Amino acid sequence: MPNTRMSRFAIFIGAWNTTGEIHAVGGAPASELVATDTYRWMPGRHFIMHDADARMGKTVARSTEIIGYDAKARQFFARAYDDQGGYEVYEVDLRGKHWSIRGRTVRFSGRFDRTGEQLAGLWEMKSGRRWEPWIDIRLVRA
Repeated sequence: MPNTRMSRFAIFIGAWNTTGEIHAVGGAPASELVATDTYRWMPGRHFIMHDADARMGKTVARSTEIIGYDAKARQFFARAYDDQGGYEVYEVDLRGKHWSIRGRTVRFSGRFDRTGEQLAGLWEMKSGRRWEPWIDIRLVRA
């Protein structure tokens, strides 16, 4: 594998079974999340493509995300596009085993286990000026 700024993200490559508990936030009821997440290198290994196929309660949600490095801004980013026509831009970072995602209205903080076979963490959603717990999530390598 060519050594790029993205090399540290190799831990993501592969398929993951994802489960989670969705908290009651913003008037939506509490529910469960079940998903499949697949990460793969794009040619050149400068970007990672992430496809998610999820069921959040009774709602099906599908998205594609591209993770990369912006040399000009000197930061890692993700751009996510969903099946409803929406998109988000995030700042992301992986320091050791700690993975973080920061967006305007959602953020995530999680950690890989020592083997790199599981990732667990918390998604939060912004409500006014406060951040509220949104989804307790666990990804297990398939």
